[in-house]
Formats: sequence, structure tokens, C-alpha cells
Amino acid sequence: MSTQEPSPYAYTPSPNPFQDVVRAQEKAVEQGKLLLVVLGAQWCHDSTGLAERFSTQEMDLILRAHYETVFVDVGTLEDRRKITERFAYPNYYATPTVMVVEPSSGALLNRTSMDIWGNADSIHLDDYLAYFSRYPAMTEMQKAQLISWKPTTEEVAYNKEQAARLQRAYDKLGPLLVEDLNGNTPEGLNALWKEAKTYRTELQKTLVKRAELTLGEKGDNGVNTKPALRHYNPFSWEQN
Repeated sequence: MSTQEPSPYAYTPSPNPFQDVVRAQEKAVEQGKLLLVVLGAQWCHDSTGLAERFSTQEMDLILRAHYETVFVDVGTLEDRRKITERFAYPNYYATPTVMVVEPSSGALLNRTSMDIWGNADSIHLDDYLAYFSRYPAMTEMQKAQLISWKPTTEEVAYNKEQAARLQRAYDKLGPLLVEDLNGNTPEGLNALWKEAKTYRTELQKTLVKRAELTLGEKGDNGVNTKPALRHYNPFSWEQN
């Protein structure tokens, strides 16, 4: 990568991140590549850890050959549902959120493994290479199953409701995060952050497991039973 060019793997604020994604999707279709959308933030060590792996020579070669990659800055937990919903995903549940997309259909190809990237900085480079080499090698039959995937009407309503509730949690945490990044950690931030993290982690786990089973993959115990669409107790700030 030329040292004269800015890295394409950086979370840079944009006046219209949605349009950035639309343009990248159109370009991916034109060039016959997959679309790779990464939502993250410079303050997040897993987000920057992923960007560092992407910047290695080995990963950069794979990404430039097979993907049109767009990094989306979520700022301090700003609303990016318009982007995730474009690919039938309710919200971002971690930073980074990594979306491998078949651009012509908008189908999300890595729906059943997106949760691993919340720990992106702990993943070995060899695993990055294997993961991002897998999707360009998919057959049309393998893609077709994912392209035809649809959530149930009940799942759509539930996911939308819970994604909106999660965004309200992000809206609550965002200003506190700004203070923390400016060197003044507000009282209660860590406790509220932990609440939101537990909630978003459980939501994503349910999304992944239900998608796995819809696509015919059995769980670790060999039982093909979908987890319930559970309802959660109010957050502490909702009670107060």
C-alpha cells in the first residue's frame, strides 16, 4: 500500500455514511466483487484491531482482489440502522460489526458468524485470512440459500422493536462516552455500559442462533430448536 495514500481501513466521519455504503454497493456490482461493510469507531480497540489486520499485506491483497470495502464510523454510538436494515440486519450489536454482502441482492452472507467480530482484536491473522477467503470461494448454490433467507413476520417485528430499544440505550450512553473520551469519566457510565453490553450481546446471540437453525444448522447439542424471542427487564434508567 502506498504511503502517500490514506488507509482505506479507517473510521472516518462522513456527512452521509448511508450514501457511502450505497456507492460502495453499486461499485461492487460493477466490478463483480463482494461488498464488505465495517461499522466501528476509533475509540474501540476491537475496531482498530480489525483495521490493523486489514492493513497487513496479506489481508490487503485479499480485500482489494475480492471486496469493495467501506468503513462506517459510528461515532459515539450514533444511529446507523438505515445502513444495517438495508441488509436485513436490525442494528449494530458490537463494534466492529462486519457485514459480508452479495451486492446484487443485498444478501448478508456471514449472518451466522457476525458475532465473532466483536472480539476482532483477539482473532489471529490466520483466521482473518481464512474467513475472508471463504466468501469469494462460495458456490452459487451456497449463496442462493443465503439470498433466499427471510426472517418470519414475528422476527421482523421483534427485531425492529428491540433494535429501537438498543438505539435508545446508545443515545443514553453516547453523551457519557463523549465525556469519557474527553478525560472525564461520568459517574455510572461503567454500570450503564455493562447493562447495554449484556443486552446487545444477548440480542445478537439470539439473531445468530435463529438464523443458523433457519438455514439448517443444528446447535452444539444437536437439537434444531430456535431460542425464544425473549423479553427483557427495563434498564435501570428506564425504571428511574
